[in-house]
Amino acid sequence: MSDDLVLNPVAGWDVRTVESMQLVLLELGFISTPFQRPEEAQKSPIYALTLPQAKQLIDVLQRSVQAVERAGISSPPGPKH
Repeated sequence: MSDDLVLNPVAGWDVRTVESMQLVLLELGFISTPFQRPEEAQKSPIYALTLPQAKQLIDVLQRSVQAVERAGISSPPGPKH
């Protein structure tokens, strides 16, 4: 992973549906500073996903979780104490 990659930990999410439009709505709560508490999480825009997009996202997330689980626990790169 690149050192200049900015990460914002996810602190929660809200998923809703709009059945009449066949949409899945996704809003993420995220932490933007190291001092921010989860209850102070910022909200993302509300993303509207079509059913095919939602299914594809589910598939990508499942494959990513499986890849991380297969890799097991390892120490981060760098000097060891």
